[in-house]
Amino acid sequence: MTPDWFVAWPVNGAEEWLANLEAAAPGGLNFLTPDDLHVTLAFLGHYEPGLQAKMSALLEKLAFSEIEMSPGEFVALPQPRRFSALVSMLNVGKREVEGQIEKWRALICREAGARVDPRCPLPHVTFARPDRRIGSEDRDAALDWIAQLVPQSSIRFQLGRPRLYTWAEKGSLDRYRILD
Repeated sequence: MTPDWFVAWPVNGAEEWLANLEAAAPGGLNFLTPDDLHVTLAFLGHYEPGLQAKMSALLEKLAFSEIEMSPGEFVALPQPRRFSALVSMLNVGKREVEGQIEKWRALICREAGARVDPRCPLPHVTFARPDRRIGSEDRDAALDWIAQLVPQSSIRFQLGRPRLYTWAEKGSLDRYRILD
C-alpha cells in the first residue's frame, strides 16, 4: 500500500494535555503520541518521493508564522456512530489557521500535483483513533466520554512551522514521520 503524505503544523507543548486525556479515556482507543499531533494544512495524496525536495523548498519559502492555539470542542469524525478519529477542534487560533489554509492550500496542492480540496477548512487535532476491533460498548463509552469533555481555552499550544508528513515505518510507536 502506498503511503499518503500531507503538510501540517506540528503541535508543540501538548504532552501533559494528551496524557491527561489518555488517563481518563475509556477502553478501545489508540492515542497518538505527542510527536504525532498536528493540524493538517493540505492533504497531498499518495507519497511522491521525487517531489519531496521541491515541496520542502516551497514550504521554506512560504511566509508562515507560529500560531498559538487552544483545544476547543471535542468531536468524533467523520460522524459519531462510525468515527475513525476523536479530535479537538481549535478554539484560540482557529481563524488564523483557517486563513493560512485558505491562503496556501491550493498552491501547495498544485505544486505537488494533488487535487485541491474544495471544502471549507476544518482545523482540528486528532488525538485518538478507535481500535480496529472496537466493540459497540467501547464505541458508545468513547462517545459518552468526549461529550463530557469541555473546551480548554486556558491551555495553550504552539503550532510550529508547517512540515511534510507521511506514515511512519512499520513497527514505530509513532503513526507519522516528518519528511523534511
